[in-house]
Amino acid sequence: MATEYLEFRRCKKKVAAWSQEVVGQLGEGHRALFPAILTYNVSVYGSSITHNACLRPDLGNSPTQLYNKLCEAHTEAWMRRSIHYLSVMEPFASIGVVRRYTPPPNLPPVPQYGWLLLVYCHDILSRLEDVKARVTSIFGTILKMDSTKKVTQKLAGAAAQTAAWATNVGNEHGQVLMSVLTDTKGASLLSMAAGLVRRYRDAGVEPPQLLYVDRDCCSSHGTSKAAAVFNERDKLGVRLNI
Repeated sequence: MATEYLEFRRCKKKVAAWSQEVVGQLGEGHRALFPAILTYNVSVYGSSITHNACLRPDLGNSPTQLYNKLCEAHTEAWMRRSIHYLSVMEPFASIGVVRRYTPPPNLPPVPQYGWLLLVYCHDILSRLEDVKARVTSIFGTILKMDSTKKVTQKLAGAAAQTAAWATNVGNEHGQVLMSVLTDTKGASLLSMAAGLVRRYRDAGVEPPQLLYVDRDCCSSHGTSKAAAVFNERDKLGVRLNI
């Protein structure tokens, strides 16, 4: 970043134009116009400071948290513009050119969290068909099915304790083909398996050849439980994921 060097007349000391020794001599209104804080070694953009200050990982990304972030960001922008306006009008008022000037406008209200949630839902619904097309266009020849309770234990509110297992099916590229929540394992996954088989068949894609599971890959008599879930694919090989 290029800048000019300023030289003190007496001590001949040279400082950069963005040095705090120079910027500190300006009024608060003018300092608020600078978009970044610069030093000789590092620099940081002002908006990034606001963004990091608004982040609260412990509060998540709920509509209320988004509303609080917007309020803080809008308030800071409003204060910066108000300070600049007052700093410009103050010299005219001090010399009597302007006896009375209009105060800064009030901070406009930020839309409530309910409105933010409504807009988000409308946006998702407008892209629903595209999202479905992208999700259902993922295939693979080697699949991995894994069930865990860690996801369902994080469900809160009305969704708490509505499911016991979260089952994911991924391919050899690490892409997720399907993810479902069920109350039990085994028979509860029949609909998911039937949907995967139907997806391959409707798309005219070669069915998967191998399935890795974390349990129920073998049976001393008959078909294993994992293979029975995909009973429409007799040639599907089932292996234990180690």
